[in-house]
Amino acid sequence: MVLRAGLALSELDLAELWAAQAGLGGMLTRDEIEATLCGMREPTAYEHDLLAQALNDHFTERGQNHPVAYSDGLDDPVLPPNGSGA
Repeated sequence: MVLRAGLALSELDLAELWAAQAGLGGMLTRDEIEATLCGMREPTAYEHDLLAQALNDHFTERGQNHPVAYSDGLDDPVLPPNGSGA
């Protein structure tokens, strides 16, 4: 599950997600989180994992699974057969 879908399923609002990631040591601003969720900003793997952890903590605190994928569980872009990115 991607971050945006995880947030929708969690029923957290943006301020609650910001507070949760800050509680985990995250330094993202509310605007950066919003831009990330809207697809206007690409998070680093670390930032993605902080947001995923914040969402997954919310789910597990409610006795649910942890459905939001961490960066290592996301699909990697497919490279052309010659292995170059061009």
